[in-house]
Amino acid sequence: MRDNHPACVMLPIATYEALINELEDMRIDALAAERAATFDPATAISHEEMCKRFGVES
Repeated sequence: MRDNHPACVMLPIATYEALINELEDMRIDALAAERAATFDPATAISHEEMCKRFGVES
């Protein structure tokens, strides 16, 4: 405690890693929801076009 407020938290490494992984999953979910809400099919490109842009064989 510092000035009557928690100064740190001690957790087992596995618990910390699980929290970090869950936070990362939540960030990805939020980004996916945002992108889905603003998706415009008129600007979408095909898988083949994407492969061409990045020089990958489909």
